[in-house]
Amino acid sequence: MKKLTLSIIISLFFQLSNSQDKLPSFGKIDKQDLEMKDCDFDPGAEALVLLDVGEIEFSYFEGSGWISRATYRMRIKILKANAMQRSEIKIQYLNINKREEIENLKGISFNLDPSGNIVKTELGKNAIYRKVIDKNYSEISFALPDVKIGSVFEYDYTILRKTYSYIPSWYFQKKIPVRYSAYNLIIPEYFQFTMESHKRQEIEQKESGGVREGMWYIMQKIPGLKDEPYSSGKNDYLQRIDFQLSKIQTPTYYQEVRTTWPKIITELLEDDDFGLAIKKNIKGTDELDLKLVNAKSNREKIRVVYNYVQSNMQWNNEYSKYSDNGIKDAWDKKNGNIADINFILIRLLRDAGIPADPLLVSTKDNGTINTFFPFLNQFNCVLAYFKDADGEYFMNAADKYNPFHLVPYDVLFCKALLVDKTSGGLIDIYSQNIFSNNIYFSTDVDANGKISGNTTISCTDYARNIRMSTYKRGNLRQMFESNDGISITADSLEVNNLADELLPFEQKLSFSGNLHSSGEYFFLPINLFSGLEKNPFIEEDRIMDIDFIFPRSYNISGTYILAENFNISELPKNTKMMLPDTSIVLTRIIQKDDNIISFRFTLDFKAVGYSAESYPYLKEFYKKMYDILDERIVLKKK
Repeated sequence: MKKLTLSIIISLFFQLSNSQDKLPSFGKIDKQDLEMKDCDFDPGAEALVLLDVGEIEFSYFEGSGWISRATYRMRIKILKANAMQRSEIKIQYLNINKREEIENLKGISFNLDPSGNIVKTELGKNAIYRKVIDKNYSEISFALPDVKIGSVFEYDYTILRKTYSYIPSWYFQKKIPVRYSAYNLIIPEYFQFTMESHKRQEIEQKESGGVREGMWYIMQKIPGLKDEPYSSGKNDYLQRIDFQLSKIQTPTYYQEVRTTWPKIITELLEDDDFGLAIKKNIKGTDELDLKLVNAKSNREKIRVVYNYVQSNMQWNNEYSKYSDNGIKDAWDKKNGNIADINFILIRLLRDAGIPADPLLVSTKDNGTINTFFPFLNQFNCVLAYFKDADGEYFMNAADKYNPFHLVPYDVLFCKALLVDKTSGGLIDIYSQNIFSNNIYFSTDVDANGKISGNTTISCTDYARNIRMSTYKRGNLRQMFESNDGISITADSLEVNNLADELLPFEQKLSFSGNLHSSGEYFFLPINLFSGLEKNPFIEEDRIMDIDFIFPRSYNISGTYILAENFNISELPKNTKMMLPDTSIVLTRIIQKDDNIISFRFTLDFKAVGYSAESYPYLKEFYKKMYDILDERIVLKKK
């Protein structure tokens, strides 16, 4: 690019122009904000963002090039004790080649003393810590002082970026409510950015006049985005604006700026911490070599290598697109980030004759990628990928519970970027596997309503993955004892097929307990050990789409053998209900033979999700469905 003979060297402060709302200066606070007990537009919130303002300006310096100077200011009110940790701040920045630098950081907290006077406590410089995270990123961390329930704290800082092409997205909305959010962009006329907005409220736009001409984007009184059952990609629903540089035009220069996926792939393959990192040799794998001797097919080789890496490597819980200190270092330490582990997997697969490739993905918590904006920063981790005539594999060996053949469910049905010179590009992640639970139990009911019985539960595919996680964390017995409508103690528990990930995870339980009763009546639940005891869709409204992640199948059958002193007062009827498109189907069959009651119900979820717009219909269906699931067999003593 030709150098532009332009010098824009203007100090950036929060001196808002006449066309912008008048905001309190840093360190100045209205006493009413300290006396506030609740958020008027989002009652019950744990905290409230009073002020969130960002300003970005581009400057050109001879000899240094283009610099963007971004100043951020945040002011937060603490309303409840569980929000206290919000005063502990961490800010990551790109430290490689000093691409980003943070300066002018300051903070202050406000409280009222017993006499009602405002007390200010400033953040000391010795309370600000810097640390290197990896070769690319560093972090500044600090905790605002003297923060308690009722406190207000604020901080601001400046980030200098060596760039002319990047404007960070601005998130008006957060998990807690925001009273006022504003973003000011002062962009030289030479650069044109495409803006994409994601909003449910209006974004006010105001021009800032004077020497520092720019545009303010403002939103006010934004409720917090709360957790909703069966939702993913929460970042996708936060109200925000995204930017992409589209054009550079000067009197003597013109360039269409469009990063492409092929260009990104080429750059990644030549990157020391990505494509070149995978080419490093790994030593000390004699045990793996012995195991591979009897592996003949590609599938067998993949299984052996995957299980070897999965069992030998410990994930440090860090998501990354790049190796930290190289795969040789990670292998020696048997510890690494998600890229380290899956790069090791790719390297060892290639050594075994399986030409696996890296696959860039964005987990559902990170958000959906926009395929029209080829931005590398949309992805947050990398998996291993291989496809042949017999199968397709999306592998994450950092996950201790997910087997080699099962697509990690945090990326299921998402887009991904295959990083390969010849066949690379965007691909879809999909799977034919489902969540399948099969439950059978037999229960004796004695004359006093005490019960004893046995159950066998078989969990297949994604149900196995999730149930194995519960078992490994030591919570399996507790899960079995948590049932609505009956009191159960797990007397003994046996698990089978732990070592073979291709078989269902089988659990055998012996239990005892008591039926719930009222007067002369005793109540037998049918929906036992399924995990479907509580209706998740009870809120009036919903913002996020419903994501069941994968198709689900529940098959529950059982028998109750009753003591002779009981009569059956009420026996639920056989029934079947379904959504009009048959995407959810429930069937219940129940019958009585003397003192034995036998039943079976099946529940199949064929669709993986529904739009937020369809929530009222799904909510109504769930209400009827749970009325059926919650029905009891009613017994009465003779």
